[in-house]
Amino acid sequence: MGAYKLAEITVDLIETAIRQNIATTLANVRTERADPTVSTEPPREYFQYETAQVYRAPAVFTIIRNQDIRDSVKNANHINSLCEVIVAVVVEDRLERLVTKKAWRYQSALMPILHQVTLTTADLSVRLFSRVQNCEFSGIINLKNENRPDAVFRKEVSLRLQVEHIENLQGI
Repeated sequence: MGAYKLAEITVDLIETAIRQNIATTLANVRTERADPTVSTEPPREYFQYETAQVYRAPAVFTIIRNQDIRDSVKNANHINSLCEVIVAVVVEDRLERLVTKKAWRYQSALMPILHQVTLTTADLSVRLFSRVQNCEFSGIINLKNENRPDAVFRKEVSLRLQVEHIENLQGI
């Protein structure tokens, strides 16, 4: 008997979609905004856990909060679950006003990747339907004195996803 894929494959599919598409969507946002002073470089690091203390920004965190298994049929040949997933991006910039715009642009770039999309495994055994429920922006953190030439400001944008996970159990 095989194993259920559940949370791990959900996070992997979402992170893979981000990795494959974020550079293009960030470039599109940068072109549409026509403001070259705000950098929108692709993420440098990806994490699937919350406690990374040292990382290089921009960094993407994909965290599954819960997975509600909604099967009501005995001996069903699939799993139907509803997941809450948080995708957060931490950005940094030298100027306070630019770090805010950078967070907004990451939100814009992530929306077409994560909102109202279907993601599937190569063997089609798992299908996800993702919808962004809300976005939350952190306050600005001043990592170094703003008057210093090496000043650094940090901000985070978090997208809370509702993900329907459908997993075919044939062969398990």
